Amino acid sequence: DLAIGSNNLQEDLDTEVESTQHEDDEDNDDFSFVGYIGPSPDEQLGNASRTELYRCRSCSAFTRFPRYNKALWVTQTRRGRCGEYSMLLYRMLRSLGYNEIRWVVDWADHVWVEVLLGDTVGGKSATEESGRWVHLDPCEAAVDNPLLYSSWGKNQTYLMAFYDPYARISSTADGKVSKIPPVEDVTLRYTNDEIDVITERRGIREQSVAEAIEEVSYKMAVMLMNVVTSS
Repeated sequence: DLAIGSNNLQEDLDTEVESTQHEDDEDNDDFSFVGYIGPSPDEQLGNASRTELYRCRSCSAFTRFPRYNKALWVTQTRRGRCGEYSMLLYRMLRSLGYNEIRWVVDWADHVWVEVLLGDTVGGKSATEESGRWVHLDPCEAAVDNPLLYSSWGKNQTYLMAFYDPYARISSTADGKVSKIPPVEDVTLRYTNDEIDVITERRGIREQSVAEAIEEVSYKMAVMLMNVVTSS
């Protein structure tokens, strides 16, 4: 039904990204950010996990900005930020037959999509050995430009790619589960900084980060498997 899914992981990612996004709106000349409120029953139909509330500085009227997680609702309202735009692109790519797609989250303030492209044989999808992940940012109209954010002067710290390993089960007849990890640290792909610099910036050992990713990957795979088996 053109929904990326409604679960705790999705809402946690929304919270991390949105917590910094709305800060830009606080400086808007026309509106001031008031806070988050629960979505209305109508907004819940679009899988809105929360709604942002703004107040007009001229007339004091309030405006609601529900953060929809259904692509159809985003296309109808034509409102969103990187969260909505990347989700919409993700669903569009999936509907076009691309199975190897993942959602990349910059834990500071942004989110975009990667798609695995490369040579295909006998109609089989590209693998990480035969292809490569291509950066797609609908907010910036950017294609295959992973160093874009570093050019802004950003010090990349945590960039994680999230992939649904069970997507092929519902979209292909082979029933095979992809070997692509559910969660992968892709920070190095989006910066010229060396790993030692990133580790110092994080203030945590590389091994600790790897262990955390392994734990989250396992929990995410179990959660997604439960969704597949119960549907």
